Amino acid sequence: MAKIDVHHHILPDFYENFLVQANIPVGTSIPKWTPEASLQLMDELHIGTSMLSLSAPGAMIAGEPAKVRALARQWNDYAAEVRADLPERFGFFAALPALTDTEGSMAELKYTLDELAADGITLFTSYDGKYLGAKEFEPIWAELDRRHAVVHVHPVHSRGAPFTTPFLPQPLIDYPHESTRTASDLVLSGRKRQYPNCKIILSHAGGTLPYISERLVSLGNSIFAGILDDDSPRGDQIMEDLKSFYFDLAISGSANVLDTLLKWAPPHRILYGSDFPFAGGVERSSDAALQGYIMDDRLRQLSYRENALALFPRLRSD
Repeated sequence: MAKIDVHHHILPDFYENFLVQANIPVGTSIPKWTPEASLQLMDELHIGTSMLSLSAPGAMIAGEPAKVRALARQWNDYAAEVRADLPERFGFFAALPALTDTEGSMAELKYTLDELAADGITLFTSYDGKYLGAKEFEPIWAELDRRHAVVHVHPVHSRGAPFTTPFLPQPLIDYPHESTRTASDLVLSGRKRQYPNCKIILSHAGGTLPYISERLVSLGNSIFAGILDDDSPRGDQIMEDLKSFYFDLAISGSANVLDTLLKWAPPHRILYGSDFPFAGGVERSSDAALQGYIMDDRLRQLSYRENALALFPRLRSD
């Protein structure tokens, strides 16, 4: 069965140059990438199609708003070319400028979905310290909702997080928590319920969301009920909204993760992901662990391919 990978990054030379010039966090390195490297990994892991995306820190690495817009456009045009060469093997999630740049983000959203026919949109967990439930991002969510868009949410460094020790780079510990924070913000702010047509994919099995979901429901309905506003869900609606996300399995193939996620999340919300090339080879061991994990054949079919086909019907061959 050919898998569909919804978490697969590309680093064209022009983006790699920005990363080289930036202050890369301790404990990470910049992988070398080519389209051929992606195809080699895909063939090795029996991945039929990969949805290409821009990883953290995204176009914001360019600095000034005009340069950020230009970098997002350059990356999107490049990703569209990669897909055009092999449309059965590649799709792509379009990059946007910072969501705090509403005008620029709306323009790029419309360009990539209308002119480039992007398969979806990549958003990061926060922008300038604001998580995705922030009211100022509502125009973006409204447009995405109108288009029934697929949105892949990737973690990014949280603003102002202190450097404490070289043994705790943010991607190691904080990234799963950032996914949890922005997903919780989307739910508790009411934004997830307000824009139900957006099909939102969380990276890395949803971070710690499955683990703390009961805490969000119980405390959100009791001692923290006062923080909720008129748009916020109440009672069982909180759990319902938490389970309405999609969850990719990028570097999340271990039994400890799968035991929790698959017991909690609906089976039609699980998607395959590799996190190539940033996983540093762990995408292979994670895939091997996933392959060895005992699960119902039907669930494996759903998570490897069929759930993604429901999101990306252009990939259907029948």
